[in-house]
Amino acid sequence: MHAIYDNRIFPPERCVIILSMEIVIKSQKICYLDEPAPFSEAVKILQQRPAVAVDTESDSLYVYYEKVCLIQLSDSEQNFIADPLVLGDISELDPLFRDRSVQKVFHAAEYDIMCLKRDYGFEFNNIFDTMIAARILGRKEIGLGALIEQEFGILLDKKFQKANWGVRPLSENMLLYAAMDTSYLLELRDRLEQELIERELFALAQEDFEQVCKVSPAAGHPLEIHWWKAAGNNRDLTFEQAAALQGLCHLREQIAKKSDLPPFKVMQNEVLLALAIEQPKRLPQLAKFKGLRKGLIQKHGKAILNVIEESKTIKDLERPVHPPKPSAASLNLRELLKTWRKTVGLQFDVPSDVILPKDVLERIAMKKPRDKNELKTIMADFPWRFNRFSNDILDVLRE
Repeated sequence: MHAIYDNRIFPPERCVIILSMEIVIKSQKICYLDEPAPFSEAVKILQQRPAVAVDTESDSLYVYYEKVCLIQLSDSEQNFIADPLVLGDISELDPLFRDRSVQKVFHAAEYDIMCLKRDYGFEFNNIFDTMIAARILGRKEIGLGALIEQEFGILLDKKFQKANWGVRPLSENMLLYAAMDTSYLLELRDRLEQELIERELFALAQEDFEQVCKVSPAAGHPLEIHWWKAAGNNRDLTFEQAAALQGLCHLREQIAKKSDLPPFKVMQNEVLLALAIEQPKRLPQLAKFKGLRKGLIQKHGKAILNVIEESKTIKDLERPVHPPKPSAASLNLRELLKTWRKTVGLQFDVPSDVILPKDVLERIAMKKPRDKNELKTIMADFPWRFNRFSNDILDVLRE
């Protein structure tokens, strides 16, 4: 069955209505955009809407250089799925995302926005994040599936949650899954927004929505993990073991990049740590390491042994850089602020960091503002919180 918006712009084979009473309670109109003309027309339609639900799908579980593979865009009537891997140029979305008159509704917007900024340089204004709203409202479960089940009694099928969105063609079921992530967002926004207004928390939420718009782009390439990160909680490594672990981390990065795989799919940190601690010397010994695949041993076993052996000649090793230890006064003030924040959070029935974000709390504890003007400078991005809590915070500082 086809949804025909306009045969010239949206040919029937590109627009489908998928009906599944087992998953949804309304028909889902899905238009897959993989050609410039339909994509341009869809963007024009969405620019006329007061709000657009947005989500993305990426391929981080399958490649070394992660990329955005799909962009879902829904209004109150239809779901558009733009395919940037086929379209290439999707710069027409930038004015839509920048437009302050069109609200962009995400769930857990930070990661999507970081990836879209990284891949396309988009900028964002006027967003509503349903996950942030749910946290501010004190919801115990804030995942999209849980919220949709709570509000609408609908169970979302999550079987494609870890699918490889970089493969083509995409199945009809994958398109349905992708569309479902945005098809109920506007209705969910309506309910959460109303509750925020009723509880006089909308201005607080707006502060956090604006902060998400400002997040920095994701890194353009994976950041190599240093030995102390791979070591985790193991703090008893000898210098020789730490050097071997650093060499193995670097080798894994090289293999992952050449193979176009996420580093964790080459060797997980636990495997690197075990190799660094035991330091095998012969190929047959590698077979006993759980998680070290046979194919990897055959292809890179000698390189693993060489890295371990060469690490014994290293004389200097990079160490983690720790920030200066706060003074006793700052530590004491931090604890007082945390206690105050927790008490107020219980009064509002929200997580304590909703009352005062962790980074703001840390800045206040370090800078110890002496009056409202100094505190206002620190809390410049959080005017609602400043107006509501500045006197309380200054009382804590005076203690």
